[in-house]
Amino acid sequence: MASISYDQESNALYFRLAKSNKKTAKTIPLGNDRFLDLDKNGKIIGFEILFARSMPQEAKEAILRSKPTIELLQ
Repeated sequence: MASISYDQESNALYFRLAKSNKKTAKTIPLGNDRFLDLDKNGKIIGFEILFARSMPQEAKEAILRSKPTIELLQ
């Protein structure tokens, strides 16, 4: 099951693709404040999007109205 979480302090969305709480062994920058996280076996476990301070207010309000973590069913 995947999940999405929002960190208000860093203004970032994190998409966790792994079911378990595997630790990030390596982070690969994808450019423009996007990062891909890999586990120790080189498998993708998540990715992060850092938003600029100019994120649209409407988007920020929608995120803040949501739960801190949203689980996505497959």
